Amino acid sequence: LSRKSIKEATEQRFRTSENSGWGTFPPQSLCDETRDFPVQLNDGTHRTLGALYDLTPKDLISMVMLEEKVFDTWYSGRTVLLGDACHKIHPGGGQGVVTALHDAIALANLLYALPSSTNEEVTQVFEEYREERHPIVTQTYRSAQMIRKMTDRGIDGALTLFLATNMPSWLWRIVLASTLKARPQVGFLPEIKNRGTVVPIASPSFLKAKAVYDFEGSLHTAAPV
Repeated sequence: LSRKSIKEATEQRFRTSENSGWGTFPPQSLCDETRDFPVQLNDGTHRTLGALYDLTPKDLISMVMLEEKVFDTWYSGRTVLLGDACHKIHPGGGQGVVTALHDAIALANLLYALPSSTNEEVTQVFEEYREERHPIVTQTYRSAQMIRKMTDRGIDGALTLFLATNMPSWLWRIVLASTLKARPQVGFLPEIKNRGTVVPIASPSFLKAKAVYDFEGSLHTAAPV
C-alpha cells in the first residue's frame, strides 16, 4: 500500500469509529444532553427526543457539519445561485427558507424585466440581483448568529440569552420590523393589499418588474385608433 492509501484508510476508520464525532456513532453525551427535549409528532402526540433516539437504529444517527456563510460569488456566466447555495444561515434564526423565497422573487422580477437575453444583459441582471439581496441576507445572517449565541456555553451565551429574554417588547417590534420590511414583492402580478402591520419596502427589482408590467397592461387597455 502507498503512503497515501494508508492515510486515507486510517482517516476512514477514524470517521466510522466510536471515537469520531462525525461517523455513524455520535457522541453519547450529546444524545444524553438532549434526551428530555420535548417534541410534538405530526399526530399531535407529545414525546421526547430520547424516545426518538431509542426507536432509531444507531447507525442512522450521526452528526453533520453545520455550515454558516454568506458567499461573495452568486453567479458565473449564465448560471445564478439562490438560497443555501449562496448563503447558509443558522437554522436557529428560522430564515433559511424565507431568504431563499425572497431570492427567487427578486430574481424573477429582474428576469421578467430583462430587455434581451444577451450575455451582457443577463450578467447585468445577475449583478443587480446580488446587489439587492446580498446586504439583506448578510444582516439576516448576523441576526441568526446572535440567536445561535443563546445556546453557547459560558458567560457569552448566558449573557446573550439574558438580554434576549428580557428585551422590551417595543424593542423586539423594532428589530422584527427592520427584517420584515425588507421582503421583496412580486412586481409582475396584480398587487395584493397589504394586511400586515409592517409595510414592505419597494425593492429595486419590484419597481423594475412593475414598470414593465404596468406598461404592458397599458398597451392591452389602450383604445384602438
